[in-house]
Amino acid sequence: MYFGESRLILPVRPNDLDALGHVNNAVALEYLEAGRWDWLGLQGLVHGDRLIAVVARTEIDYLAEIPRGRVEVSTVLESPAAEDYDPDDVTYRARFRQRIHLPESGRPAVDALVTVAFLDAAQRCLVSMQDFLTAAVADGARAVPDGVRSVPGPAGARDRTPPDRRPRQ
Repeated sequence: MYFGESRLILPVRPNDLDALGHVNNAVALEYLEAGRWDWLGLQGLVHGDRLIAVVARTEIDYLAEIPRGRVEVSTVLESPAAEDYDPDDVTYRARFRQRIHLPESGRPAVDALVTVAFLDAAQRCLVSMQDFLTAAVADGARAVPDGVRSVPGPAGARDRTPPDRRPRQ
């Protein structure tokens, strides 16, 4: 399993903006979720039908306004760390450090710690991270949703902006 950083570039859509012309705080949470999905994809994991990861806690600091344009979402599994992860152990939560960066400035506009728990959706009970990972690996391959094209972007990020919406170079 790869415990490295995921970097995802997303467009800021016009409907993401509030009356003041910057990204609404709830939309920032959607960007963070897209970042976690991207991180799972880099692991070769798919979100299963039965065993699922759900947000249990979010600590978020809004540090700067996000204007229209593009953002880069970085996602790192902070806990358990790679050196602490034991597939034979039992872990019920994972914590991600996520940041939303403004590519032009390089500084984070949002800094968040997101804790996820793992559930059996049918039984509505807690399952271990190890069970979730086993099921997710068994369920899938590195699937990219139809209509989404992943291409290299700056600093190793993958750009999910539709080609016709990208700024001209």
